[in-house]
Amino acid sequence: MSAKQTLALSRIQFRLICFAFFANLVFIPSISTHVMQGTWGGHSAMNHLPDSMVSLLGFSVESYTLIAWHAAAALALAAAMFAQFVLAHREVRSARAVAVHRALGPIILGTLLPVFLFFALSLSLAVIHTPFNHVMFTVLPVMILYAVVRALIGLRRGDRVLHADSMFLAFMLLESAPVYRIVMFFFLWLGGPVLAPNGEPVDGGALFRTLIVLALLTFGYWSAGRLRRNVLPLVFIGSVLALSLVFLPWSLTGAPSR
Repeated sequence: MSAKQTLALSRIQFRLICFAFFANLVFIPSISTHVMQGTWGGHSAMNHLPDSMVSLLGFSVESYTLIAWHAAAALALAAAMFAQFVLAHREVRSARAVAVHRALGPIILGTLLPVFLFFALSLSLAVIHTPFNHVMFTVLPVMILYAVVRALIGLRRGDRVLHADSMFLAFMLLESAPVYRIVMFFFLWLGGPVLAPNGEPVDGGALFRTLIVLALLTFGYWSAGRLRRNVLPLVFIGSVLALSLVFLPWSLTGAPSR
């Protein structure tokens, strides 16, 4: 095994994973605002997401409650997945680490992942209404599920590289949330809006988030010399973005519904 690798991951892939996980610190202001003021969004009232009632499995739920559940589920899944990468790290790998890694896997698959997918899809389908954001927020949990299934196929075949690369894909897509938040910070810093007049997030956030995550994934696979082997999911996500830009109404600083 190369000294530049963490099991089947390249050193750069592992560093990207660490960076992506600790990027969740950018949510501290949002969580603080939610705890103190009961709102989601920025500190300014003009950047607060609207709180509306949505129907979820026949029950009426406040969108703020759904956002909070989604955030908690995503953070729990991210923490568990990050722990799996750390446990598989060549410098800490031991018989006990392997045992914990194997025990944590079924918990992720049987509990944390399904809960996250439920709330992520509920949020993208019930709370987000503008076409471009609707598609770009829905494709993420779908591709995370695809990546995990792909990882299980690799595990079943004894293909450790496919397993690791697929979980790298799943984790980086999951951690597109802090990337999105950082993009929105830049929008505010440049004096641009983060919410359209209809209360929806501006389409530019999802656009740049997707481009940045695709760039990080490409860089990670290239660093391991396995870009060609993993190009299909990247091409698919890029194609969804390209087709959305061509056929759906969108605006860099707005969120048109038609």
